[in-house]
Amino acid sequence: MVRLWGWVALLLCVTGATAQDSIQVEVKLPASDWEPDTNWYAWDTVWIGWCSDASCLSVDTGIWNIRGFDSEDVPPLEEEVIRRRMEVLDGETPLDLAWNSLVHERIAFYASKRRNHLGEMLGRQDHYFPLFEEALDRYEMPLEIKYLPVVESALNPVVRSRAGATGLWQFMYTTGKSMGLRVDSYIDERKDPERSTDAACRYLLKLHGLYGDWYLALAAYNAGPGNVNKAIRRSGGKRSYWEIRPWLPSETRGYVPAFMAVAYLMNFHAEHNIYPTEPLPPLAEIDTVHVRVPMRFDQIASELPISESALQRLNPMYRQSILPGPPEHWPLRLPVELVPSFIALEERILAFEPEKTPEIEFIPEPIVYRVKSGDVLGTIANRHGVTIKQLKEWNGLNGSMIRVGQKLYIHADPSSL
Repeated sequence: MVRLWGWVALLLCVTGATAQDSIQVEVKLPASDWEPDTNWYAWDTVWIGWCSDASCLSVDTGIWNIRGFDSEDVPPLEEEVIRRRMEVLDGETPLDLAWNSLVHERIAFYASKRRNHLGEMLGRQDHYFPLFEEALDRYEMPLEIKYLPVVESALNPVVRSRAGATGLWQFMYTTGKSMGLRVDSYIDERKDPERSTDAACRYLLKLHGLYGDWYLALAAYNAGPGNVNKAIRRSGGKRSYWEIRPWLPSETRGYVPAFMAVAYLMNFHAEHNIYPTEPLPPLAEIDTVHVRVPMRFDQIASELPISESALQRLNPMYRQSILPGPPEHWPLRLPVELVPSFIALEERILAFEPEKTPEIEFIPEPIVYRVKSGDVLGTIANRHGVTIKQLKEWNGLNGSMIRVGQKLYIHADPSSL
């Protein structure tokens, strides 16, 4: 057995513990006839240490509470002080984060009635915000939109609303599918932090392109473009969120003020005696490997020191606790210190009760292709990695004649596109 600094060494960061107080994780390795490369272990230990040092989140109120608040203190909400703080935030973003009375009401509510909730959000931010920020930066969007999932889902990738909206970004089934997210018996990409974040960025960009205003885009994200369009018409053609707000659905009337209040309190939480609690591991301490064959979570847990429930928390898009396998390579998120052992033990993992792994047949969902001028069945088939015979079978074609504008249904393997 070899002992590496484990995931729980995060306690060094979150509790201020010393190296002697840290907890080590026992990492299982292959049978004794497997000779480890000592250089490999040295490199990996350095990398794991760097990941731990790169993002430390303290939950020690003694560090945060430099103002000497008692644990139950709720500091007064002085309008002028909050106004000045929001001016600072407003100057750092293209979003309008200037103080107004509606936002002040939401700040007062969260700061007094949702203190524990905000503490949990602060504890989760290092796990999710770097991922959000990377995607927002890639699409050249305001980074402050990272606070939207706090309002939408409380940073919970598996939460589902009464209406069926799911995941961190609360995609409805139809909207998620329209943005390219896969939802089937084994996979729900609305729950995947990375894929849903990319889809949310693309959708918000589409809405911003429609309205030219970020808060109208957020309102449309919440209520749907149809409700925003109706509010614009009923307002006499006004084109700002605050002007059309009285005509929006009640939930959406509070949506942007709630977003602004969260943005304020996540930045000035210590001034309101609110501190991080129940931290999730920072994103830097999570790594990804790609799996090519069907693999169950219980198989992984049989060889690695991680529970099935922990695997599910790190990999929420797998609905049956199984990676489906071919023809795609599926991402598996693991604590960074477990990745070397997973790679070394992959064959043993797959050999654990293989008879319990179901037969999974991949049936691609149909792509709807509209025939363009100059198209023939052969070029369409080649473009999508299928055969002419398949095209005919899927679309009930007896011959090779197709017309411009005709819809063809193509069950294409996504790996061939």
